[in-house]
Amino acid sequence: MTATPQPTSQPAPQQIVLVGLSGVGKTTIGKALAERLGWPFIDTDEMVLAREGRTAAALIIERGEAAFRRVEEVIVVEAARRAPVVIATGGGVILSAGNRRALGERGFICYLDATPSEIARRLPSEGQPVRPLVDGDLERRLRELDGERRAYYNHADLWVPVMGGPDEAIETRDRAVARILGAWATDAADLVSRPRRLERLGSDEPARGPAAVVDTGVQRYPIWVAPGELRRLPDRLQQIGLAGRRVFLISDTNVMEAHGRTVADVLDTGRIAGASYVIPAGEASKTQRMAGELYRWLAGERAERRDVILALGGGVVCDLAGYVAATYLRGMAIVQLPTSVLAMNDAAIGGKVAVDLPEGKNLVGAFHQPAAVLSDVSVLKTLPRRMHIEGFAEVIKHAFILDPGLLDTLEANARSLAAGTADPELLAQVIGRSSHLKALIVSSDPQERGIRAILNYGHTIGHAIEQATGYTEYMHGEAVAIGMMGAGRIAVELGILDATVVDRQSDLLRSFGLPLIAPGINVRAVIEAMQRDKKVEQGRMRFVLLEGVGRTVVRGDVPEDLVSRTVQSLARG
Repeated sequence: MTATPQPTSQPAPQQIVLVGLSGVGKTTIGKALAERLGWPFIDTDEMVLAREGRTAAALIIERGEAAFRRVEEVIVVEAARRAPVVIATGGGVILSAGNRRALGERGFICYLDATPSEIARRLPSEGQPVRPLVDGDLERRLRELDGERRAYYNHADLWVPVMGGPDEAIETRDRAVARILGAWATDAADLVSRPRRLERLGSDEPARGPAAVVDTGVQRYPIWVAPGELRRLPDRLQQIGLAGRRVFLISDTNVMEAHGRTVADVLDTGRIAGASYVIPAGEASKTQRMAGELYRWLAGERAERRDVILALGGGVVCDLAGYVAATYLRGMAIVQLPTSVLAMNDAAIGGKVAVDLPEGKNLVGAFHQPAAVLSDVSVLKTLPRRMHIEGFAEVIKHAFILDPGLLDTLEANARSLAAGTADPELLAQVIGRSSHLKALIVSSDPQERGIRAILNYGHTIGHAIEQATGYTEYMHGEAVAIGMMGAGRIAVELGILDATVVDRQSDLLRSFGLPLIAPGINVRAVIEAMQRDKKVEQGRMRFVLLEGVGRTVVRGDVPEDLVSRTVQSLARG
Protein backbone atom coordinates (compact mmCIF):
# COMPACT_ATOMS: atom_id res chain seq x y z
CA MET A 1 0.00 0.00 0.00
CA THR A 2 1.48 3.33 -1.08
CA ALA A 3 1.51 6.06 1.54
CA THR A 4 -0.29 9.27 0.64
CA PRO A 5 2.21 12.13 0.35
CA GLN A 6 1.70 14.71 3.08
CA PRO A 7 1.74 18.42 2.21
CA THR A 8 5.00 20.07 3.13
CA SER A 9 5.35 23.63 4.36
CA GLN A 10 7.68 26.13 2.74
CA PRO A 11 11.12 25.91 4.43
CA ALA A 12 12.29 28.91 6.39
CA PRO A 13 13.93 31.46 4.10
CA GLN A 14 17.70 31.48 3.95
CA GLN A 15 18.15 34.42 1.60
CA ILE A 16 17.01 38.03 1.36
CA VAL A 17 16.35 38.96 -2.26
CA LEU A 18 16.05 42.61 -3.33
CA VAL A 19 14.08 43.54 -6.46
CA GLY A 20 13.10 46.90 -7.95
CA LEU A 21 13.94 49.33 -10.72
CA SER A 22 17.55 50.05 -11.67
CA GLY A 23 18.93 52.80 -9.44
CA VAL A 24 16.46 52.30 -6.60
CA GLY A 25 19.24 51.31 -4.17
CA LYS A 26 19.34 47.50 -4.20
CA THR A 27 23.13 47.30 -4.07
CA THR A 28 23.55 49.95 -1.36
CA ILE A 29 20.83 48.47 0.85
CA GLY A 30 21.92 44.90 0.09
CA LYS A 31 25.48 45.52 1.22
CA ALA A 32 24.25 47.16 4.41
CA LEU A 33 21.95 44.20 5.11
CA ALA A 34 24.74 41.70 4.50
CA GLU A 35 27.03 43.58 6.87
CA ARG A 36 24.39 43.62 9.60
CA LEU A 37 23.67 39.91 9.20
CA GLY A 38 27.27 38.80 8.67
CA TRP A 39 26.22 37.17 5.38
CA PRO A 40 27.78 37.23 1.91
CA PHE A 41 26.38 39.72 -0.58
CA ILE A 42 26.00 39.01 -4.28
CA ASP A 43 24.78 41.20 -7.13
CA THR A 44 23.44 39.34 -10.16
CA ASP A 45 24.87 42.01 -12.47
CA GLU A 46 28.32 41.42 -10.98
CA MET A 47 27.83 37.68 -11.49
CA VAL A 48 27.04 38.37 -15.16
CA LEU A 49 30.30 40.32 -15.46
CA ALA A 50 32.32 37.52 -13.82
CA ARG A 51 30.77 34.84 -16.05
CA GLU A 52 30.70 36.65 -19.39
CA GLY A 53 33.56 39.11 -19.05
CA ARG A 54 31.15 41.88 -19.99
CA THR A 55 28.78 44.09 -18.03
CA ALA A 56 25.06 43.63 -18.30
CA ALA A 57 24.93 46.91 -20.25
CA ALA A 58 27.56 45.68 -22.75
CA LEU A 59 25.74 42.37 -23.24
CA ILE A 60 22.46 44.13 -23.97
CA ILE A 61 24.18 46.38 -26.53
CA GLU A 62 26.14 43.57 -28.19
CA ARG A 63 23.65 40.70 -28.16
CA GLY A 64 20.27 42.30 -27.45
CA GLU A 65 17.99 42.14 -24.45
CA ALA A 66 16.60 38.64 -25.17
CA ALA A 67 20.08 37.09 -25.20
CA PHE A 68 21.00 38.94 -22.01
CA ARG A 69 17.86 37.64 -20.28
CA ARG A 70 18.86 34.05 -21.10
CA VAL A 71 22.24 34.61 -19.47
CA GLU A 72 20.53 36.28 -16.51
CA GLU A 73 18.28 33.26 -15.95
CA VAL A 74 21.33 31.00 -15.61
CA ILE A 75 22.85 33.45 -13.14
CA VAL A 76 19.64 33.60 -11.08
CA VAL A 77 19.54 29.80 -10.76
CA GLU A 78 23.15 29.85 -9.58
CA ALA A 79 22.51 32.66 -7.08
CA ALA A 80 19.41 30.90 -5.73
CA ARG A 81 21.55 27.87 -4.72
CA ARG A 82 23.64 29.92 -2.29
CA ALA A 83 22.67 30.37 1.33
CA PRO A 84 22.68 32.28 3.52
CA VAL A 85 23.09 35.30 1.27
CA VAL A 86 21.70 38.72 0.40
CA ILE A 87 20.98 38.97 -3.34
CA ALA A 88 20.58 42.23 -5.28
CA THR A 89 18.97 41.59 -8.66
CA GLY A 90 18.84 43.41 -11.96
CA GLY A 91 15.72 45.50 -12.56
CA GLY A 92 14.19 43.08 -15.10
CA VAL A 93 14.83 39.82 -13.23
CA ILE A 94 11.29 39.85 -11.87
CA LEU A 95 9.72 39.64 -15.34
CA SER A 96 10.62 35.95 -15.67
CA ALA A 97 8.28 33.53 -13.90
CA GLY A 98 11.17 31.07 -13.70
CA ASN A 99 13.37 33.67 -12.00
CA ARG A 100 10.64 34.51 -9.50
CA ARG A 101 10.10 30.86 -8.67
CA ALA A 102 13.83 30.15 -8.28
CA LEU A 103 14.37 33.17 -6.05
CA GLY A 104 11.29 32.34 -3.99
CA GLU A 105 12.34 28.78 -3.18
CA ARG A 106 14.54 29.86 -0.29
CA GLY A 107 14.40 33.64 -0.59
CA PHE A 108 12.45 36.35 1.21
CA ILE A 109 11.74 38.72 -1.69
CA CYS A 110 11.69 42.44 -0.87
CA TYR A 111 10.50 45.06 -3.38
CA LEU A 112 12.32 48.40 -3.02
CA ASP A 113 9.99 51.12 -4.30
CA ALA A 114 10.52 54.79 -5.15
CA THR A 115 9.03 57.04 -7.81
CA PRO A 116 10.79 57.22 -11.17
CA SER A 117 11.38 60.94 -10.53
CA GLU A 118 13.17 60.14 -7.28
CA ILE A 119 15.30 57.42 -8.90
CA ALA A 120 16.21 59.71 -11.81
CA ARG A 121 17.30 62.37 -9.32
CA ARG A 122 19.56 59.91 -7.50
CA LEU A 123 21.24 58.20 -10.43
CA PRO A 124 23.53 61.01 -11.68
CA SER A 125 24.69 61.90 -8.17
CA GLU A 126 25.51 58.28 -7.32
CA GLY A 127 27.73 57.80 -10.36
CA GLN A 128 25.93 54.63 -11.41
CA PRO A 129 26.29 53.53 -15.03
CA VAL A 130 23.09 54.08 -16.98
CA ARG A 131 21.70 50.88 -18.46
CA PRO A 132 20.80 50.88 -22.16
CA LEU A 133 17.23 50.07 -21.13
CA VAL A 134 17.00 53.41 -19.32
CA ASP A 135 19.18 55.45 -21.66
CA GLY A 136 17.88 58.63 -23.27
CA ASP A 137 15.13 60.45 -21.41
CA LEU A 138 15.95 58.76 -18.11
CA GLU A 139 12.87 59.71 -16.14
CA ARG A 140 10.42 58.94 -18.92
CA ARG A 141 12.02 55.55 -19.54
CA LEU A 142 11.92 54.74 -15.82
CA ARG A 143 8.22 55.59 -15.82
CA GLU A 144 7.67 53.20 -18.71
CA LEU A 145 9.59 50.41 -16.98
CA ASP A 146 7.71 51.07 -13.74
CA GLY A 147 4.44 50.68 -15.61
CA GLU A 148 5.58 47.43 -17.23
CA ARG A 149 7.09 45.84 -14.13
CA ARG A 150 5.17 47.05 -11.07
CA ALA A 151 2.56 44.29 -11.23
CA TYR A 152 5.39 41.73 -11.20
CA TYR A 153 7.36 43.46 -8.45
CA ASN A 154 4.16 43.18 -6.41
CA HIS A 155 4.72 39.42 -6.25
CA ALA A 156 7.35 40.22 -3.60
CA ASP A 157 6.84 39.13 0.00
CA LEU A 158 7.58 42.57 1.43
CA TRP A 159 7.09 46.06 0.01
CA VAL A 160 9.79 48.49 1.17
CA PRO A 161 9.36 52.22 0.45
CA VAL A 162 12.68 53.99 -0.09
CA MET A 163 11.67 57.59 -0.67
CA GLY A 164 13.84 60.27 0.91
CA GLY A 165 14.94 63.84 0.36
CA PRO A 166 18.25 64.78 -1.27
CA ASP A 167 19.95 65.05 2.13
CA GLU A 168 18.44 61.84 3.53
CA ALA A 169 20.34 59.11 1.63
CA ILE A 170 21.84 57.52 4.73
CA GLU A 171 18.58 57.78 6.69
CA THR A 172 16.65 56.27 3.77
CA ARG A 173 19.08 53.35 3.55
CA ASP A 174 19.02 52.76 7.30
CA ARG A 175 15.20 52.88 7.44
CA ALA A 176 14.97 50.30 4.67
CA VAL A 177 17.52 48.03 6.35
CA ALA A 178 15.72 48.28 9.68
CA ARG A 179 12.37 47.55 8.04
CA ILE A 180 13.65 44.48 6.22
CA LEU A 181 15.45 43.14 9.28
CA GLY A 182 12.36 43.75 11.41
CA ALA A 183 10.19 41.82 8.97
CA TRP A 184 12.87 39.11 8.70
CA ALA A 185 12.79 38.61 12.46
CA THR A 186 9.01 38.62 12.85
CA ASP A 187 7.09 37.95 9.62
CA ALA A 188 9.36 36.36 7.02
CA ALA A 189 8.63 32.73 7.86
CA ASP A 190 4.87 33.37 7.75
CA LEU A 191 5.02 35.46 4.60
CA VAL A 192 6.92 32.83 2.60
CA SER A 193 4.53 30.13 3.88
CA ARG A 194 1.42 31.74 2.41
CA PRO A 195 -0.75 29.24 0.51
CA ARG A 196 0.18 28.77 -3.15
CA ARG A 197 2.97 31.37 -2.92
CA LEU A 198 5.40 29.46 -5.12
CA GLU A 199 2.63 28.64 -7.57
CA ARG A 200 1.83 32.35 -7.90
CA LEU A 201 5.51 33.26 -8.24
CA GLY A 202 5.86 30.72 -11.05
CA SER A 203 2.75 31.90 -12.87
CA ASP A 204 2.95 34.21 -15.88
CA GLU A 205 0.09 36.25 -14.42
CA PRO A 206 0.91 39.60 -12.78
CA ALA A 207 0.22 39.93 -9.07
CA ARG A 208 -3.25 41.02 -8.02
CA GLY A 209 -3.97 42.87 -4.83
CA PRO A 210 -4.95 46.22 -3.36
CA ALA A 211 -4.21 49.44 -5.22
CA ALA A 212 -1.71 50.44 -2.54
CA VAL A 213 -0.32 49.41 0.81
CA VAL A 214 0.81 51.58 3.69
CA ASP A 215 3.61 50.00 5.71
CA THR A 216 4.98 52.11 8.53
CA GLY A 217 7.33 49.40 9.73
CA VAL A 218 4.99 48.87 12.67
CA GLN A 219 1.64 48.57 10.91
CA ARG A 220 0.75 47.43 7.42
CA TYR A 221 -2.65 47.98 5.82
CA PRO A 222 -4.25 47.78 2.37
CA ILE A 223 -5.96 50.47 0.31
CA TRP A 224 -8.55 49.02 -2.03
CA VAL A 225 -9.77 51.26 -4.87
CA ALA A 226 -12.49 49.99 -7.19
CA PRO A 227 -16.18 50.32 -7.99
CA GLY A 228 -18.36 48.39 -5.51
CA GLU A 229 -15.93 48.29 -2.57
CA LEU A 230 -18.64 49.15 -0.02
CA ARG A 231 -20.46 45.94 -0.88
CA ARG A 232 -17.26 44.00 -0.25
CA LEU A 233 -17.00 45.30 3.32
CA PRO A 234 -17.70 41.96 5.10
CA ASP A 235 -15.11 40.19 2.95
CA ARG A 236 -12.57 42.95 3.54
CA LEU A 237 -13.09 42.79 7.31
CA GLN A 238 -12.48 39.05 7.08
CA GLN A 239 -9.28 39.61 5.07
CA ILE A 240 -7.80 42.02 7.62
CA GLY A 241 -8.71 39.87 10.60
CA LEU A 242 -11.57 41.99 11.96
CA ALA A 243 -14.49 39.66 11.26
CA GLY A 244 -16.81 38.81 14.14
CA ARG A 245 -16.42 42.17 15.90
CA ARG A 246 -19.00 44.85 16.55
CA VAL A 247 -18.76 47.89 14.30
CA PHE A 248 -19.60 51.49 15.19
CA LEU A 249 -20.38 53.51 12.10
CA ILE A 250 -19.74 57.27 12.15
CA SER A 251 -21.05 59.30 9.24
CA ASP A 252 -22.68 62.65 8.47
CA THR A 253 -26.17 63.67 7.42
CA ASN A 254 -25.41 64.04 3.71
CA VAL A 255 -23.51 60.78 3.34
CA MET A 256 -26.01 58.75 5.33
CA GLU A 257 -28.81 60.02 3.13
CA ALA A 258 -26.91 58.93 0.01
CA HIS A 259 -25.22 55.70 1.15
CA GLY A 260 -26.48 54.77 4.61
CA ARG A 261 -28.99 52.22 3.34
CA THR A 262 -26.33 50.49 1.22
CA VAL A 263 -23.99 50.11 4.18
CA ALA A 264 -26.80 49.01 6.50
CA ASP A 265 -27.88 46.33 4.03
CA VAL A 266 -24.28 45.12 3.65
CA LEU A 267 -23.83 44.88 7.43
CA ASP A 268 -27.20 43.15 7.87
CA THR A 269 -26.43 40.65 5.11
CA GLY A 270 -23.05 39.96 6.69
CA ARG A 271 -24.70 39.62 10.13
CA ILE A 272 -22.35 42.24 11.54
CA ALA A 273 -23.63 43.76 14.76
CA GLY A 274 -23.13 47.37 15.76
CA ALA A 275 -24.58 50.87 15.91
CA SER A 276 -24.30 54.18 14.05
CA TYR A 277 -23.97 57.88 14.88
CA VAL A 278 -24.72 60.66 12.41
CA ILE A 279 -23.07 64.07 12.80
CA PRO A 280 -24.06 67.30 11.03
CA ALA A 281 -22.27 67.66 7.70
CA GLY A 282 -19.51 70.25 7.43
CA GLU A 283 -16.24 71.45 8.95
CA ALA A 284 -18.09 72.90 11.95
CA SER A 285 -18.50 69.34 13.28
CA LYS A 286 -14.76 68.72 13.49
CA THR A 287 -14.44 69.90 17.09
CA GLN A 288 -13.61 68.67 20.57
CA ARG A 289 -17.27 69.12 21.47
CA MET A 290 -18.38 66.71 18.74
CA ALA A 291 -15.64 64.28 19.71
CA GLY A 292 -17.04 64.41 23.27
CA GLU A 293 -20.50 63.49 21.95
CA LEU A 294 -19.00 60.49 20.17
CA TYR A 295 -17.11 59.40 23.30
CA ARG A 296 -20.36 59.46 25.29
CA TRP A 297 -22.15 57.51 22.56
CA LEU A 298 -19.45 54.82 22.50
CA ALA A 299 -19.51 54.63 26.28
CA GLY A 300 -23.30 54.25 26.24
CA GLU A 301 -22.98 51.45 23.69
CA ARG A 302 -20.30 49.81 25.85
CA ALA A 303 -17.84 49.77 23.00
CA GLU A 304 -14.73 47.70 23.68
CA ARG A 305 -11.18 48.13 22.46
CA ARG A 306 -11.53 45.07 20.20
CA ASP A 307 -14.49 46.64 18.38
CA VAL A 308 -14.14 48.54 15.11
CA ILE A 309 -15.04 52.10 14.12
CA LEU A 310 -16.14 52.60 10.51
CA ALA A 311 -15.66 56.13 9.14
CA LEU A 312 -18.08 56.63 6.25
CA GLY A 313 -17.74 60.06 4.73
CA GLY A 314 -15.50 62.82 3.49
CA GLY A 315 -12.50 64.47 5.08
CA VAL A 316 -14.33 65.76 8.15
CA VAL A 317 -15.68 62.33 9.06
CA CYS A 318 -12.34 60.63 8.33
CA ASP A 319 -10.48 63.11 10.55
CA LEU A 320 -13.01 63.21 13.38
CA ALA A 321 -13.73 59.48 13.52
CA GLY A 322 -10.00 58.79 13.30
CA TYR A 323 -9.33 61.17 16.20
CA VAL A 324 -12.00 59.45 18.28
CA ALA A 325 -10.61 56.01 17.38
CA ALA A 326 -7.12 57.14 18.38
CA THR A 327 -8.18 58.40 21.79
CA TYR A 328 -11.19 56.40 23.02
CA LEU A 329 -10.02 53.50 25.22
CA ARG A 330 -6.51 54.62 24.22
CA GLY A 331 -7.06 53.34 20.71
CA MET A 332 -9.61 51.37 18.69
CA ALA A 333 -9.29 49.92 15.20
CA ILE A 334 -10.74 52.07 12.43
CA VAL A 335 -11.58 51.26 8.83
CA GLN A 336 -11.83 54.28 6.57
CA LEU A 337 -14.65 54.30 3.99
CA PRO A 338 -14.05 57.59 2.15
CA THR A 339 -16.88 58.89 0.01
CA SER A 340 -15.28 61.92 -1.66
CA VAL A 341 -12.39 62.36 -4.05
CA LEU A 342 -10.66 64.49 -1.43
CA ALA A 343 -10.96 61.90 1.34
CA MET A 344 -9.87 59.04 -0.92
CA ASN A 345 -6.65 60.87 -1.76
CA ASP A 346 -5.96 62.66 1.49
CA ALA A 347 -7.74 62.27 4.82
CA ALA A 348 -8.34 58.51 4.70
CA ILE A 349 -4.66 57.65 4.11
CA GLY A 350 -1.75 58.16 6.44
CA GLY A 351 -3.20 58.17 9.93
CA LYS A 352 -3.09 61.94 10.54
CA VAL A 353 -6.31 62.52 12.50
CA ALA A 354 -7.38 65.75 14.17
CA VAL A 355 -10.01 68.25 15.20
CA ASP A 356 -9.98 72.02 14.75
CA LEU A 357 -9.69 74.81 17.28
CA PRO A 358 -10.93 78.39 16.77
CA GLU A 359 -7.25 79.33 16.48
CA GLY A 360 -6.56 77.00 13.56
CA LYS A 361 -7.27 73.85 11.61
CA ASN A 362 -6.12 70.40 12.78
CA LEU A 363 -4.32 71.79 15.83
CA VAL A 364 -5.32 68.90 18.12
CA GLY A 365 -4.70 65.41 16.81
CA ALA A 366 -2.67 62.22 16.68
CA PHE A 367 -1.16 59.66 14.33
CA HIS A 368 -3.48 56.64 14.21
CA GLN A 369 -3.27 54.43 11.15
CA PRO A 370 -6.45 52.70 9.91
CA ALA A 371 -6.72 48.94 9.61
CA ALA A 372 -7.74 49.39 5.95
CA VAL A 373 -9.10 51.91 3.45
CA LEU A 374 -11.93 51.00 1.08
CA SER A 375 -12.37 53.58 -1.67
CA ASP A 376 -15.53 52.81 -3.63
CA VAL A 377 -15.29 55.06 -6.68
CA SER A 378 -18.89 54.31 -7.66
CA VAL A 379 -20.13 56.48 -4.76
CA LEU A 380 -18.49 59.56 -6.28
CA LYS A 381 -21.29 59.96 -8.82
CA THR A 382 -23.57 61.11 -5.99
CA LEU A 383 -21.28 63.99 -5.01
CA PRO A 384 -22.34 67.57 -5.75
CA ARG A 385 -20.27 68.90 -8.64
CA ARG A 386 -18.31 71.39 -6.54
CA MET A 387 -17.36 68.75 -3.97
CA HIS A 388 -16.41 66.30 -6.71
CA ILE A 389 -14.08 68.81 -8.35
CA GLU A 390 -12.37 70.12 -5.22
CA GLY A 391 -11.00 66.70 -4.39
CA PHE A 392 -8.94 66.61 -7.55
CA ALA A 393 -6.75 69.38 -6.14
CA GLU A 394 -5.04 66.73 -3.99
CA VAL A 395 -4.63 64.41 -6.99
CA ILE A 396 -3.13 67.26 -9.01
CA LYS A 397 -0.87 68.07 -6.07
CA HIS A 398 0.42 64.49 -5.96
CA ALA A 399 1.09 64.61 -9.70
CA PHE A 400 3.11 67.83 -9.55
CA ILE A 401 5.22 66.87 -6.55
CA LEU A 402 5.77 63.19 -7.38
CA ASP A 403 4.57 61.80 -10.70
CA PRO A 404 4.87 63.40 -14.16
CA GLY A 405 3.14 60.32 -15.61
CA LEU A 406 0.04 60.90 -13.51
CA LEU A 407 0.18 64.54 -14.56
CA ASP A 408 0.06 63.50 -18.22
CA THR A 409 -2.98 61.30 -17.50
CA LEU A 410 -4.80 64.12 -15.70
CA GLU A 411 -4.14 66.56 -18.54
CA ALA A 412 -5.34 64.06 -21.14
CA ASN A 413 -8.57 63.25 -19.27
CA ALA A 414 -9.35 66.46 -17.38
CA ARG A 415 -12.71 67.05 -19.02
CA SER A 416 -14.26 63.65 -18.26
CA LEU A 417 -12.71 63.43 -14.77
CA ALA A 418 -13.96 66.88 -13.81
CA ALA A 419 -17.42 66.26 -15.28
CA GLY A 420 -17.81 62.93 -13.47
CA THR A 421 -18.27 61.10 -16.78
CA ALA A 422 -14.92 59.28 -16.80
CA ASP A 423 -14.92 55.52 -17.21
CA PRO A 424 -15.00 53.94 -13.72
CA GLU A 425 -11.84 51.98 -14.48
CA LEU A 426 -10.00 55.16 -15.46
CA LEU A 427 -11.24 56.85 -12.30
CA ALA A 428 -10.10 53.89 -10.20
CA GLN A 429 -6.72 53.94 -11.98
CA VAL A 430 -6.20 57.66 -11.26
CA ILE A 431 -7.29 57.48 -7.63
CA GLY A 432 -5.40 54.22 -7.13
CA ARG A 433 -2.20 55.78 -8.49
CA SER A 434 -2.66 58.90 -6.37
CA SER A 435 -3.34 56.72 -3.31
CA HIS A 436 -0.17 54.74 -4.00
CA LEU A 437 1.88 57.94 -4.14
CA LYS A 438 0.58 59.10 -0.79
CA ALA A 439 1.08 55.62 0.68
CA LEU A 440 4.68 55.63 -0.57
CA ILE A 441 5.44 58.92 1.19
CA VAL A 442 3.52 58.07 4.36
CA SER A 443 5.25 54.70 4.62
CA SER A 444 8.65 56.31 4.16
CA ASP A 445 7.98 58.91 6.86
CA PRO A 446 5.06 57.90 9.15
CA GLN A 447 5.66 60.66 11.73
CA GLU A 448 6.24 63.52 9.25
CA ARG A 449 9.87 64.10 10.22
CA GLY A 450 11.25 64.33 6.70
CA ILE A 451 9.97 63.77 3.18
CA ARG A 452 6.30 63.61 4.21
CA ALA A 453 6.40 67.40 4.50
CA ILE A 454 6.18 67.62 0.70
CA LEU A 455 2.53 66.54 0.94
CA ASN A 456 1.89 70.03 2.34
CA TYR A 457 2.44 71.59 -1.09
CA GLY A 458 -0.16 74.36 -1.35
CA HIS A 459 -1.29 73.89 2.24
CA THR A 460 0.62 76.69 3.99
CA ILE A 461 -1.38 79.34 2.16
CA GLY A 462 -4.41 77.09 1.62
CA HIS A 463 -5.04 76.34 5.29
CA ALA A 464 -4.62 80.02 6.11
CA ILE A 465 -7.22 81.00 3.51
CA GLU A 466 -9.65 78.47 4.94
CA GLN A 467 -9.18 79.82 8.46
CA ALA A 468 -9.28 83.51 7.48
CA THR A 469 -12.60 82.95 5.70
CA GLY A 470 -14.11 80.94 8.56
CA TYR A 471 -14.14 77.65 6.62
CA THR A 472 -17.25 78.88 4.82
CA GLU A 473 -16.08 80.45 1.55
CA TYR A 474 -13.57 77.92 0.19
CA MET A 475 -13.60 74.16 0.36
CA HIS A 476 -10.32 72.51 1.34
CA GLY A 477 -9.34 71.48 -2.19
CA GLU A 478 -10.20 74.90 -3.55
CA ALA A 479 -8.01 76.58 -0.93
CA VAL A 480 -5.17 74.13 -1.67
CA ALA A 481 -5.44 74.94 -5.39
CA ILE A 482 -5.05 78.65 -4.61
CA GLY A 483 -2.19 77.80 -2.25
CA MET A 484 -0.47 75.83 -5.01
CA MET A 485 -0.62 78.89 -7.25
CA GLY A 486 0.85 81.00 -4.44
CA ALA A 487 3.65 78.46 -3.91
CA GLY A 488 4.32 78.46 -7.65
CA ARG A 489 4.67 82.23 -7.76
CA ILE A 490 7.04 82.19 -4.79
CA ALA A 491 9.22 79.55 -6.45
CA VAL A 492 9.42 81.56 -9.68
CA GLU A 493 10.31 84.73 -7.73
CA LEU A 494 13.06 82.84 -5.90
CA GLY A 495 14.45 81.70 -9.24
CA ILE A 496 14.10 77.97 -8.57
CA LEU A 497 11.18 77.19 -10.92
CA ASP A 498 10.54 77.94 -14.57
CA ALA A 499 7.37 79.95 -15.11
CA THR A 500 6.18 77.43 -17.71
CA VAL A 501 5.58 74.90 -14.90
CA VAL A 502 3.33 77.38 -13.10
CA ASP A 503 1.49 77.99 -16.38
CA ARG A 504 1.00 74.23 -16.74
CA GLN A 505 -0.30 74.07 -13.17
CA SER A 506 -2.74 76.92 -13.68
CA ASP A 507 -4.00 75.42 -16.96
CA LEU A 508 -4.72 72.07 -15.30
CA LEU A 509 -6.37 73.56 -12.23
CA ARG A 510 -8.49 75.77 -14.48
CA SER A 511 -9.49 72.81 -16.66
CA PHE A 512 -10.86 71.10 -13.55
CA GLY A 513 -12.76 74.25 -12.58
CA LEU A 514 -10.63 74.91 -9.49
CA PRO A 515 -9.97 78.51 -8.40
CA LEU A 516 -6.58 80.14 -8.95
CA ILE A 517 -7.15 83.26 -6.84
CA ALA A 518 -9.13 84.37 -3.78
CA PRO A 519 -10.39 87.87 -4.60
CA GLY A 520 -11.05 90.11 -1.64
CA ILE A 521 -9.53 87.92 1.08
CA ASN A 522 -8.20 89.68 4.16
CA VAL A 523 -4.46 89.59 3.48
CA ARG A 524 -3.47 90.39 7.06
CA ALA A 525 -5.74 87.66 8.44
CA VAL A 526 -4.27 85.10 6.01
CA ILE A 527 -0.68 85.99 6.96
CA GLU A 528 -1.50 85.86 10.67
CA ALA A 529 -3.07 82.43 10.19
CA MET A 530 0.04 81.27 8.33
CA GLN A 531 2.18 82.40 11.26
CA ARG A 532 0.11 80.23 13.62
CA ASP A 533 0.25 77.19 11.33
CA LYS A 534 1.55 73.97 12.88
CA LYS A 535 4.21 73.80 10.15
CA VAL A 536 5.92 76.97 11.48
CA GLU A 537 9.35 76.22 12.98
CA GLN A 538 11.16 78.70 15.24
CA GLY A 539 8.83 81.41 14.06
CA ARG A 540 9.60 80.84 10.37
CA MET A 541 6.97 79.78 7.87
CA ARG A 542 7.95 76.71 5.86
CA PHE A 543 6.92 76.39 2.24
CA VAL A 544 6.96 73.32 0.02
CA LEU A 545 8.09 74.59 -3.38
CA LEU A 546 8.59 73.01 -6.78
CA GLU A 547 11.92 72.99 -8.58
CA GLY A 548 10.27 71.14 -11.44
CA VAL A 549 7.57 68.51 -11.94
CA GLY A 550 8.38 65.68 -9.51
CA ARG A 551 11.05 67.72 -7.71
CA THR A 552 10.34 69.58 -4.47
CA VAL A 553 12.21 71.47 -1.79
CA VAL A 554 11.10 72.68 1.66
CA ARG A 555 12.19 76.26 2.33
CA GLY A 556 12.08 78.16 5.62
CA ASP A 557 13.85 81.23 4.26
CA VAL A 558 11.17 82.80 2.07
CA PRO A 559 11.35 86.59 2.66
CA GLU A 560 8.33 87.99 4.48
CA ASP A 561 7.84 90.69 1.87
CA LEU A 562 7.63 88.01 -0.86
CA VAL A 563 5.04 86.12 1.17
CA SER A 564 3.05 89.31 1.65
CA ARG A 565 3.24 90.27 -2.04
CA THR A 566 2.18 86.75 -3.06
CA VAL A 567 -0.89 86.75 -0.82
CA GLN A 568 -1.79 90.24 -2.01
CA SER A 569 -1.56 89.05 -5.63
CA LEU A 570 -3.93 86.18 -4.85
CA ALA A 571 -6.35 88.61 -3.22
CA ARG A 572 -6.27 91.04 -6.15
CA GLY A 573 -6.57 88.40 -8.82
